Amino acid sequence: MFCPSCGAKTDAGRITFKKLFADVKERFFDLDNTLFRTLKTMTFRPEEVIGLYMDGVRRRFMNPMSYLGVALGLSGILFFIIQKIGIGQLMDLEFLGSQSDIPANEKVLDVIMEYQTFVFLMYLPVIAFAGILSFNSRGYNLPEHFVSAIYTLAHISIITFPVSLVIMLFAPSAYMVYGFFNIFLMLVFSAFVLIRLHPYGNMGKVLIRTLIFLVLWTLGYFAVSIGIHVLMLLFGAVELSDYLPPQA
Repeated sequence: MFCPSCGAKTDAGRITFKKLFADVKERFFDLDNTLFRTLKTMTFRPEEVIGLYMDGVRRRFMNPMSYLGVALGLSGILFFIIQKIGIGQLMDLEFLGSQSDIPANEKVLDVIMEYQTFVFLMYLPVIAFAGILSFNSRGYNLPEHFVSAIYTLAHISIITFPVSLVIMLFAPSAYMVYGFFNIFLMLVFSAFVLIRLHPYGNMGKVLIRTLIFLVLWTLGYFAVSIGIHVLMLLFGAVELSDYLPPQA
């Protein structure tokens, strides 16, 4: 019944359509219930998912790297659709004001979409460093805060995927506005995870630490944004002249 080398359960029976269907259901729709259990628990009780993983309980929920893999896979689907639609249809930036028509905007967006995985991962240290400097009642070290950040960032990406997909397919010109909402949601959910994961009891302490986290996260976000522009300038993807408004 079990392999003497690795301990895996063996099934010597003939393959039938019923077994094929059960195998597909288990691997892609059930995932041993870990994916859907992780999604539900991370939404309402993130401290349970992250806390149990830190305590060594690694089987009840998806591990952070697998969860991140799901998020990156879904992001890849969105990028494929963006390539088919074209960056130009996403460039309705009038809500940003008069500086929205500078040539750099389209070049920056093009690079961000092409290297979306790298840009996505750049926010992990922002959440981790802001978290360890503001919330740490459990005494987590920096790698453990990175685990918390991975769960947080992956969860936001996964739960917003259906809405992102619908907007991308049916209202691509509104995607940039929706992107700003996603950033706000990432900020709020990151704070929610830390508040649940690191209880302090005193509401005053929680509010002060939340404010500190929001400030640190915002500074980190702008640092990432500036860093992207600097890297693009260094590698020649944009030029300083691209930041000037087009002449009439």
